[in-house]
Amino acid sequence: MTENIVNALFARIQQEVDARGADILQQVSGHALRLEFADGQRIVINHDPLKNSIWLASRTGGVEFLAHANSWYAPMQIEFFSHLHACIDQTLASNVLNQRARSERLTKPTPAPANVIEEVATSHWLRNVLIILLAAALGFWAAQRSPQTYLSPEANVDGQTQFIDVDTAPTKMQCAGNLPAHGTVSIFSDSGLRVDRANDVEVTLRNDHSHPLLFILATPNTVIPLLSVVLHARQDTRIHLPSRRYDMLFGVGQTWCNPQLGFSDGQLIKIEQSLVVQMDRPMQLSMQSSGASAADFQLFVKTVMPEATAPPPPTFSGDGSMTVQRQGNGHFYLPGTIANVPVTFMVDTGASVTSISSDIARQAGIHNCKEVQFQTANGATTGCIALAPKITLGNFVLENITVAVMPNLETNLLGANVLRNFQVNQSDGLMLIGRK
Repeated sequence: MTENIVNALFARIQQEVDARGADILQQVSGHALRLEFADGQRIVINHDPLKNSIWLASRTGGVEFLAHANSWYAPMQIEFFSHLHACIDQTLASNVLNQRARSERLTKPTPAPANVIEEVATSHWLRNVLIILLAAALGFWAAQRSPQTYLSPEANVDGQTQFIDVDTAPTKMQCAGNLPAHGTVSIFSDSGLRVDRANDVEVTLRNDHSHPLLFILATPNTVIPLLSVVLHARQDTRIHLPSRRYDMLFGVGQTWCNPQLGFSDGQLIKIEQSLVVQMDRPMQLSMQSSGASAADFQLFVKTVMPEATAPPPPTFSGDGSMTVQRQGNGHFYLPGTIANVPVTFMVDTGASVTSISSDIARQAGIHNCKEVQFQTANGATTGCIALAPKITLGNFVLENITVAVMPNLETNLLGANVLRNFQVNQSDGLMLIGRK
């Protein structure tokens, strides 16, 4: 059944491509069909037999189409064949070389652009007028987007920013060869972006994937690149970005091409979710493997809350009791440890159980954790319950204390299950904690 579907799908695509008469090489390999144009551009169609879905990858990105009503549709009711036709038209229009007839490749040299236009105009004059206009627009756009390439300070051994003159670098449609150094940033000339302004928002890019990636930021709701960053496998780097919204793409593959296209044998993957960068809110983007191939990874975006000013240390009395001051946000904070890992707790008398972040739990060696659903102010979340072998608060030591381990918890909370072991009093912005 699956073979019948993919055979019928590819047969229809090949028939429609043949009908155009252009020099488009068609290669079928299993459940993949590759359309290769005269200038080296590719459109790849992959059929997933398990989901009966289609992944179409072109220079503008990748889109997944799900089976529905005798066809395949992407979000916003984009029909597969309509999108494929648009991709083919765009690729043909992007380079006059792509418009040559198949027979011309074998029998005669490539004619000048004017001859091609004149030959086709007799039967398709209106379509060619549109193609010429679109090609001119794309050519102008490409000419304006020559990238500047340099290494981010983290990637450069001596810490100096190195700019590479791209006037001598490969053009957008050419491939450069070797994969650039990790952390290489390409900024496209008319974007006006900088990634080295210390006052802009710090963004950490962590590639925990087993393959290199090209990270691309684009103008919102488009695939027009603003900058790209080369990320080697299992490495991370940092850049600084102005506060604004960006669209994200990733280039994946094995054979490097250039900082706009990524990999010549791979594809561009467009992320549906935009990246919203806000002032004073550092961010971390983590790409983690979800399979063996270069395209099998997941993106995790985390906003890193800036560290609050450390509260003043408590004052201690001779009996070991301690006094802490209320902070400007109305809360009390206590210094302590969990299994000798330093922790600052916020006192939360309304919490029944003391809660710690998964990062603290990992550092403290807390592994035996029972998964539990928690209700928080932001809705339900999944965490776990574990036993902390030792907790200290000031000079006090507690053993075998139940803690809730919460993913992405920004503030560690000291709950009632710990506080009930002490005599707690509040007065005039002070909290006194002593033995019962």
